[in-house]
Amino acid sequence: MSGLARAVLAAGAVGVCCQAAGAQAAETVSLHTSFSPDRLGAATTISFNFQIASTANGGRLPSALQRVDLRMPTGMNYITSTLGTSSCRAEVLVNDGVAGCPSNSRLGHGRAYAEVPFGSSIAGEGAEVQAVMGPPRNGNVVVLFFVEGHQPVWAPLVFPGELLPPAPPFGETLATVIPEIKGVPGGPPVSIRYVGSTIGPNHLTYYKHVHKKLVAYKPKGVALPERCPRGGFRFIADFTFEDHSVVTANSTVPCPSRRK
Repeated sequence: MSGLARAVLAAGAVGVCCQAAGAQAAETVSLHTSFSPDRLGAATTISFNFQIASTANGGRLPSALQRVDLRMPTGMNYITSTLGTSSCRAEVLVNDGVAGCPSNSRLGHGRAYAEVPFGSSIAGEGAEVQAVMGPPRNGNVVVLFFVEGHQPVWAPLVFPGELLPPAPPFGETLATVIPEIKGVPGGPPVSIRYVGSTIGPNHLTYYKHVHKKLVAYKPKGVALPERCPRGGFRFIADFTFEDHSVVTANSTVPCPSRRK
C-alpha cells in the first residue's frame, strides 16, 4: 500500500452535522468534501475543507484548534494508487518550502485562513497549503500539511498527520496535531478559521527514469470501490480546541450517480 494512497482518504464529507462535547463549547465546525472524478471504480482526487466559527457573543474568535482526528470509511482501493512514492522532512519544508521536497512526495494543495486579535481589532491572513508525504512514524504513514503564510498571523508551519490503524466500523484515523500559533510574542494564539486542500493526482506531476531518461507522468489516486456503501461514504471528525472543547462533525459523501 502506497503511503499517500492510504492518506488520500484523509478527508471530510459532503453534508455536515456538528455537535460539541460539553455545554461550554463555543465553536462550530462545518466539513465538506468532493471526489473528482465522482465515479465508482475510478481513481480519484479528494477535495476537502473545514470552517470554524464561534457562537460566543461579542464577536469573540473561536478557541485555538489543537488537533483533528478524522475517522475514514472502509472499502477504498489503495492498491492501485501511486501517490507519495517519495517523502520529505518537516524541517526541509520549514527551511526551503515545498520546492525543497521531491516532486513525488507531493500529495495535494489548498488554502487556509486565520485571524488574531490586535487590541480592539482583528487581523486576518490567508496562506497556501501543501500536502506532502513525510517519513513514517512508529510504522505508520505520515502526511505533512505545510502552511506557508506571513507574520503577523502566521509564519511557515507544518501540521503533521499520522495515519492510525482501523477502528471498526470505520477505517483508519488521520490524527493531525496543530501546533500553537502565536500572532505576536506574548499575545493570544491564532484562531484558524478555514483549511482546505486536495489529496490526489489533480494538478500533480511525478517523474521516473525510463531508459535513462527522466519522464513525467501523472500518479493515480485512491480508487473508489465498485459499489457504494449503503448510505454513502461516512466520515467522522473530532476537532479539539484549546478551551478543552471537542466538536464532532459527522458527514457523508453521497453515492455517485450510476450515470457517471
